[in-house]
Amino acid sequence: MNVRDFTFDAYDRLVGAAVDADYEVLTVAEYLRAETLPERYLILRHDVDRRVEIARSMARLEARHGVASTYYFRTSTFEPEIVAEMAEMGHEIGYHYEDLARARGDRRRAHRQFAANLAAFREHATIETACSHGSPLSRHLNLDIWEGERSPAEYDLLGEAYLDVEKDDEDPTLPSYLSDTGRRWGTVDPDFGLVETTDDFVEFLEAGDCPRLYVLAHPGRWSRSRLEFVDRLAWDVAAETGKIAVKPAHYAQRGVANATGGVVRAVGTTAAVAARIAQATAPRGRER
Repeated sequence: MNVRDFTFDAYDRLVGAAVDADYEVLTVAEYLRAETLPERYLILRHDVDRRVEIARSMARLEARHGVASTYYFRTSTFEPEIVAEMAEMGHEIGYHYEDLARARGDRRRAHRQFAANLAAFREHATIETACSHGSPLSRHLNLDIWEGERSPAEYDLLGEAYLDVEKDDEDPTLPSYLSDTGRRWGTVDPDFGLVETTDDFVEFLEAGDCPRLYVLAHPGRWSRSRLEFVDRLAWDVAAETGKIAVKPAHYAQRGVANATGGVVRAVGTTAAVAARIAQATAPRGRER
């Protein structure tokens, strides 16, 4: 977990590097709609799990670079006024669904909820794609709503962000996938090497070794000020600790053995958060 990363200054450098390296930044809908793709492209997607005001600031930052991306909203984060402003900037608005988990695996009920929520979203924005939300406390994977005969096309959707964007880090004809999940990019490129921090990512874009990328950045992970940085860091550390804590129950619910074969124990949340914040706010030496 990179505790000193994920500020808006870093994200500004990231977007600027993509533009300067001549990547054509695409929304998910633009990618799915394209008959011919550009030589160099970057599909840019955001899951708005929380903190919708940060998502709006991120959308404004991207617009200043002349970039449009896709923002997937949950029912809990969809705010019509903010969504309208972001759509006016040229960003795509999508549905970040969690209906199968909420329906406790009942696909028929999940599809009814999906249809109702999608219709409610469409009263305020054009919705062309959807993306499943992870529900770590549920034994049901929301993406499994599409098992069987039903498909996103049935809802007049171009596609689903996980199902319909084919990606492969080892196939140069397909986009490589990078996500800020866990406060790290965590990707190894055969030519560039490890892409762990946002500074690494900027250098990776500048090197231009990978002409096709699919990038997920969660707005709620990025901070606009020092105070917000400490708050976001504390939240992320607590969230990661919580995920570790619920893993045994999650594995048990899904009937899957823990890959380590042992008991997963969470570290003390308060101590962990304090240690991470102390590390992040300590005086720094020279950094590359």
